[in-house]
Amino acid sequence: MNVVPRTRVRNWFVRVLGVIFVIAFWSLGRQVLVLYGARGLLPACAVSGEAVVTIFRFHCSDAWLWWGTVVGAACGGVLALGLVPRWALLACWLLYVSYVNVGQDFLSFQWDNLLLESGFFALLVTPGGWRLRDGRAPHPLGVFLMQWLLFRLYVESALAKLLLGDPTWRDLTAMATYWETAPLPTWVGWYAHQMPMWAQHATSALTLGVELAAPWLMWGPRRLRPLVFLTMAAFQLVVLATANYGFFNYLSLALCLWVLDDGHLAWLTGGSVDAEPPAPRRTSVPLTAATVALAAVALVPFLPLAAPLRPLARALLPVRVVLDELRSINAYHLFAQMTLVRREAVIEGSTDGTDWRSYELHYAAGDVDRAPPFVAPHQPRVDFQMWFLLLGRGLSPWFMTLIDRVQHDPAAVASLFARNPFPDAPPRFVRVAVYRYRFTDAATRARTGAWWSRQLEGASRPF
Repeated sequence: MNVVPRTRVRNWFVRVLGVIFVIAFWSLGRQVLVLYGARGLLPACAVSGEAVVTIFRFHCSDAWLWWGTVVGAACGGVLALGLVPRWALLACWLLYVSYVNVGQDFLSFQWDNLLLESGFFALLVTPGGWRLRDGRAPHPLGVFLMQWLLFRLYVESALAKLLLGDPTWRDLTAMATYWETAPLPTWVGWYAHQMPMWAQHATSALTLGVELAAPWLMWGPRRLRPLVFLTMAAFQLVVLATANYGFFNYLSLALCLWVLDDGHLAWLTGGSVDAEPPAPRRTSVPLTAATVALAAVALVPFLPLAAPLRPLARALLPVRVVLDELRSINAYHLFAQMTLVRREAVIEGSTDGTDWRSYELHYAAGDVDRAPPFVAPHQPRVDFQMWFLLLGRGLSPWFMTLIDRVQHDPAAVASLFARNPFPDAPPRFVRVAVYRYRFTDAATRARTGAWWSRQLEGASRPF
């Protein structure tokens, strides 16, 4: 049986992956010093000696932290241009894993993992040489591993929703609260929140259906694969329109290309593809064994999420420790447990202990009259991390450092805030106020112009 090659698919994916690396390093560079510099919230150089896989183990300074993002973006640009693709991709992966391994809370997201895993497996299909377009067709086993990554991204996310027992996924009410409680929603999410309950039930069912069922069909009949691609891509576009997850959905869209082959691309773009199949590729026993081993190891991080498999997960703990160092083989469990109430911690300052003024972040929920903005593919790490702050057992160390900087070194964190409510001198008192935020309904929005309503639930003692 003739097999349609995936050379063009590979070339498109690798170039888009280069663009995403540019975005990831550019976004990190905009905030790397306020996050990780000597005056930052989680100074990276203090922990760089503990990480095994990082260039910052050998030397670390504010200059290196910033210039590393510049070099990383440049390597991503070279990859996007299709020049020395394997070396450019390896450099991107090594630099990004270097940041992730000293990144602590702010680089702990599943999309950081997905970028590293995409880069790692893409090395197996990216050709050597000077130009991407001159490379031979990717080996079918390498193509399978890219598809296996896409499959796990979707199916593991669905299985986690079912295995962890969140009742809102089981009764299909999860999406009724998702739009409002997403970490950084957009104004389109406000409109989605207004849908009637039957539509929220349907959207919850569609989410589970697309994640759980569609990926299997990428190995089904070839004529169905464009429909599978469009279904999975449409799912990502809905998420892109309603919430901000940095480069995550763009990368997920790029991975969907592996559902297709060069013939599908030619049909979608109105081009042509060579009728002759590629020359047969030899598949040796060691290569097959290595592929099977990688595919099996890729399941290890997911084992703790399935209760019957937790004894096996404990037995494989040494493997998981190694994988955690590389962050390039991961589990995916997106919104497996829903947050039903949106609470925001707001830093407030005062000169007299009576009149309190808010420090408002650029993108997190704040002023109720401000429309939830579009900010992706940039990911403002502090704004995003604030969503998790009240879900833990106490205020995180980085947040306590932020409060200290507000009082004693406001210039170090000034870039995080939309404005400084105390431009002349730092406030004498600082407290943390907790507000319950809700999206307004259509009638309230029409009458007042407000996107949110909020209610003060309490405040800490002044610091």
